[in-house]
Order: sequence, then structure tokens, then C-alpha cells
Amino acid sequence: MDLVKDPLAIGSLTRSTTLKLSCDRPLAAFTRDDLNSLSLRFSFSLLSEIILNIADFSEFVLARLRQEFPAKRFEPGEDLATIRCGEVVFGLTNLHAQYSQSGLSDDEFAKGLLNSFEQMIELVEASASAIPETWDEAKDRLRLQLVSSRIDELKSAITFPFSDDVTSSVVVDGENGYAYVRPEDAERWGQTSVDLIEIAKANLVTASENLEIKVAPGPPTLAIIQTGDSYDAARILLPAIREKLMEVLCEDGSSEIFVGVPNRDFLIAWSTETPKDIHDQLAATIAMDAQRQSHPLSRHLFRVTKATIVPV
Repeated sequence: MDLVKDPLAIGSLTRSTTLKLSCDRPLAAFTRDDLNSLSLRFSFSLLSEIILNIADFSEFVLARLRQEFPAKRFEPGEDLATIRCGEVVFGLTNLHAQYSQSGLSDDEFAKGLLNSFEQMIELVEASASAIPETWDEAKDRLRLQLVSSRIDELKSAITFPFSDDVTSSVVVDGENGYAYVRPEDAERWGQTSVDLIEIAKANLVTASENLEIKVAPGPPTLAIIQTGDSYDAARILLPAIREKLMEVLCEDGSSEIFVGVPNRDFLIAWSTETPKDIHDQLAATIAMDAQRQSHPLSRHLFRVTKATIVPV
């Protein structure tokens, strides 16, 4: 397994440099010494590559968009991996990976980038694609989402509490992003906020019917959700998913598990019977990831049962 020995050096890598976490055995097959070494740099993105600083890439994309589309209101998002245009948030993670691996010059890549955004701008200009006008258009696209409590858009969105650093919200899902649902949207649709939360939850359950939970068999056993559909962390809100996680992890008869959601696109869980030294290492890595990964969420662990979610 190749590890980056200095996590602070990642931001100084040139575009031509690609570092990979390559692994021919499951995480849980490592020794405790192996797990300790992961504290140097373990992003939990088990299938991902560590590539060029996304902050620099975001600045590059934003500058090109403002140059090409000066009349549009492209602004930095609330984290380094997003750009906003009006109500719509565009994720840059996939573009970031393509850019780092393409071998194209900046100008060559920018041509393809601008072609893609020309199509996505149609989403921004057609408000019904972001926040539908009618309930029939909106109801099947609602999802629950977990977002950092620092995001400005939450001030005008329908939200409900989750933890001190993360807020639950209702969003309208779209092909190129999602938009936060506001109280005025609920009023226009003739729905209450409670109605929207329940429908968004049901829609996320439906979207999770064929969900794969990756299992590193251990000991200790780790259960991971990482589909890349933007709602991996939010699935902690679904009792059915919590029950599936417990079926995987609670063979010892315990009735609760620990869950971490350090960023939007990752959920990891393990048994409360995990040895303390390994548990502490996993907890420390989650706290680190919540500071360094795109779409950051909670630095906390959560003690989870089928019916409850409690910050630790």
C-alpha cells in the first residue's frame, strides 16, 4: 500500500503528479501497526486517487467561466469543490479528476469544460429544472441531504437539526446538481415542511434499494457506503439503512454501532465492540477528513441504533 508521507505536501504537487492509494487487501486485514500508519494520510476514499489541489482547480474553472459567461453569476461554493450560479450548486469533483488525468493543456481542457457548462447553464436559466414550479414536477426529485451548517444557502432553506456542525435539509435532485428547497417552494406546492421531509426520505429510500454496502471483513469489520451519488452520508438518516449496517456489524449481539460521515460522499461504520486503540484511530481520521475533503461534514462520531442517532 502506497501512502503519502506528508499530507501537507499534497497541495504543492504539480498537475503531472498523481499519487494513488493502491491496496490488494481489505482495510480490515491490516495489522494495528498498519492502521496506525494510516494516520499519516488516509482519506477514507478507498477507491480514489489523490490529485492536484482542488482549490487551485476551482479557481481555474471559476476564472474561465467568468471570462466566457460574464453575464452569469458564477461564484465560489461554500467548499472548495463547488461553484454556484444562482440557486444551483455544481460539483467539481469529477471534472477535477478528469483534468488531472487528461494530459491536456489548460486551453485544450477549457474548451471541453466550457462546452459542458454551456449545457449545464440551461439548467440554471430554466428555473423549473432547479426548483420546479409545480408539485408534480418536484415530488419525485426530492431528497434528504446533509450539509455543513456553515453553508449560506441554509439561511433560506427548509432544514432540521442533525448535529452542531451539520444540518439536514431537503433538496431537489437534478442531473448536474441539486438545489435547496425553501419555505416559499413548499407553500407554492401546497405542502408543509414536514410533508417534504417525509417524501424526501421516502425518495431516498427508493434510490437506495439496490445500495451496495462495502464490507471489510476484519477484525474489526468495517461497513462503507460510497456510491458517489451525492447522498451517501445522508443515508444515515434512513432507518432501513441503519438496520442494514447493524446486520453487518452486530454479529456479537450488540444493539448499536459507531458511524462517521466526514464528507458528503462517504459513510463508514463499525461495531461498538471494536478495540479502543483502533476505534480512536478511526475517530481521529474522520476528524481529519472532515477538515480536508471536499463537501466536508462532521468531525464527530455518531452512536447509532435502528431508532436513534446520537453525536458522541
